Amino acid sequence: MNFFEYIKRCREKNNMTQEQLVEHLYEFDTETFFGLDTSTLSRWERGTTQPKFLKQVGIIKYFQELEKEAFPCIDHYTLSEIDNFICRNCVENILGKNKQIILNFPSALMNFREMHVTRIEDPSKFKPAYALLMDMHKATNAPYTQNSLEEFESWTLDSNSFFLACEYKSAFLGLLFTIKLKQNVFEQLMNFEIKRSELTEKDFASANEEGSVILLASYAINTKAAIMLFSMLYAYLIKNQKKILEVGVMTSFEEVKKVVKNMKLAYYKSKVLDDGIKVDTYRAELKKVLASEDVAKMIFS
Repeated sequence: MNFFEYIKRCREKNNMTQEQLVEHLYEFDTETFFGLDTSTLSRWERGTTQPKFLKQVGIIKYFQELEKEAFPCIDHYTLSEIDNFICRNCVENILGKNKQIILNFPSALMNFREMHVTRIEDPSKFKPAYALLMDMHKATNAPYTQNSLEEFESWTLDSNSFFLACEYKSAFLGLLFTIKLKQNVFEQLMNFEIKRSELTEKDFASANEEGSVILLASYAINTKAAIMLFSMLYAYLIKNQKKILEVGVMTSFEEVKKVVKNMKLAYYKSKVLDDGIKVDTYRAELKKVLASEDVAKMIFS
């Protein structure tokens, strides 16, 4: 998606003239939009020039407040369309050079166009992949934050989970698992009042129910696979933004913490286990996750 399409759509959707939008942006964030005039805004809308990403984020935040949405003026697109907007290389800014949770299988000959991500609905088709996931899951999680293979397989069958697989020419490359919890259950998890292993399907929020997303597990054989999975994750968050309040993670692994910080999730609480391992929870409102320079680069590059 081009930024000029986005800002013009937002302005026209809210029945504003260019003069009105300039005035409102200046009042909303005087420092960011100091010196903005209608000539500049007109050039932005024509695509003649493009504002810096800091200003793009400021515009997203302004329309967030106006429309009460996490990423306004975009959720009318399909999940696939939003995923296609996303700049794959920009997603790597979120993941970083994370060699301990993303393996280093050669990917130079792999083309993004030949890779695809699908939603998993039948765990039996991914038995070997799930076995690999469990090895990675146990290696990167304290027992307190682990889930069993049986739980993952059972939750795959639940329509309210969002489990993804990345494939290349029919070869499996990675998995990413998330679930949307009822908000009271999400709070309990973030506050260490329940363990992840104690969650059941009754704790999941339905598609039409507000709730918060927990990132459960991710495994990728190389960076390109991880990029494909996280691209679809962001597309899912944007598409379902009206029913997602927050995003959260529970982890004891330093490399995971780096990724969630890049996703703009903030440290929330810690629990020191009997074996001395410290588990942290991270969380953020969805609007904070999506209103960042990295996400602006993903969508508008």
